[in-house]
Amino acid sequence: MKYKHKPPFCDENPIDCRFDVKIHLAGEIVRNDDTNINYLIFCRTGHARISSTLFHDEILCAGEVMFVPRGSECSGVALSDVTLLVHKFNNTVCQNEKCILAYLYSHRHLRSKIYCSKLTVPKSLQILISGIVSYLTDETHDNELWKLKHKELIWVFTRYYDVEELQTFFHPMTGEQVPFRNLVMTHYRKANNTEELAELCGYGVHTFRRIFKNEFGVSVHQWLIKKRAENVNFRLSQIYIPFSDIIDEFNFSSPQELNRFCKANIGDTPSNIRQKYIQSSDKE
Repeated sequence: MKYKHKPPFCDENPIDCRFDVKIHLAGEIVRNDDTNINYLIFCRTGHARISSTLFHDEILCAGEVMFVPRGSECSGVALSDVTLLVHKFNNTVCQNEKCILAYLYSHRHLRSKIYCSKLTVPKSLQILISGIVSYLTDETHDNELWKLKHKELIWVFTRYYDVEELQTFFHPMTGEQVPFRNLVMTHYRKANNTEELAELCGYGVHTFRRIFKNEFGVSVHQWLIKKRAENVNFRLSQIYIPFSDIIDEFNFSSPQELNRFCKANIGDTPSNIRQKYIQSSDKE
């Protein structure tokens, strides 16, 4: 359904903005290689099963687009030979109200906590994607072209999807309209506690705690535990990753500490959680 009112043209200056064509043969692993950037993944042919810290076992098919926000791990497997167009970008918090974040934030009264990880791609967007692929194939592209194509891409999104659809699709990113949230999402993965995160964001601890509680509605400690649990759970869903690697990555002192953390924050032991993912995979 087309949007009924004329949307603003995107006037942001995205950084780290690029497009890439990725081809994976059936059975190959599909993953994002940088968790500090946003991904729009357009499936042109084939289909793949993808999981992230935000969703599990989504099937991305030809003619669909998936959004993976920065800070989110993403990994999966090609269920057939698959061709993807991947768009990477970081949004600036711009002064003028014309970027995708400001556009969505201006409709915050419609904001929902529901997250929809993928959308069906309309014909006009498929034509835009084909044009981008032709630039890649001909090797006639440069950084300035990708910035223009990013703006055109956002324009098409605001023309061919309802605000409600865009809110659910870009939901994990809409909070980054606030610069403080932008800082937190950029640095939280490198912090083990409140003090470290406050220092990385350039705040004193007491000021940081107060602003954080106002913005996120929970304490820094609670929020960091929740994000850690999401990331540990995602690692457990990747059944090829040994428990010892998870212990090392998240600085658990022992298997017993990992066990206690999972029972308290995910609801079961690591072994049981892993077994559920194995059984789910065997059924497909």
